[in-house]
Amino acid sequence: MSKIEEQVMASVAVIHTTRRMLSKTALKVYVLAISFWGIVALVSVGSVTQNFTNVAQHGVGDIVLFLISAVLSTTILVQLVLIAAVGSLASLFIDVVRSTRRTFLA
Repeated sequence: MSKIEEQVMASVAVIHTTRRMLSKTALKVYVLAISFWGIVALVSVGSVTQNFTNVAQHGVGDIVLFLISAVLSTTILVQLVLIAAVGSLASLFIDVVRSTRRTFLA
């Protein structure tokens, strides 16, 4: 392979990799990963899990009440991180459903 062909192939590889890394799906995964990291950094996950297991023994109604009060009693930063996580997770779920539907219909 000539020098020019190697340069062209290297450029094509860089463009292809960059497009994949900046695709909509990849960006959604990045937001989800950063959101999870933020939740772990900002929230005492162990305490929330322990409290959740105590509340879960009392039924679905108490679970819903616990989740609502847990979200509302956090800082605005944690709430924003939760919104980003739920939004990106929902968007990824919608993408999976759409791609699955196309696969079955094809």
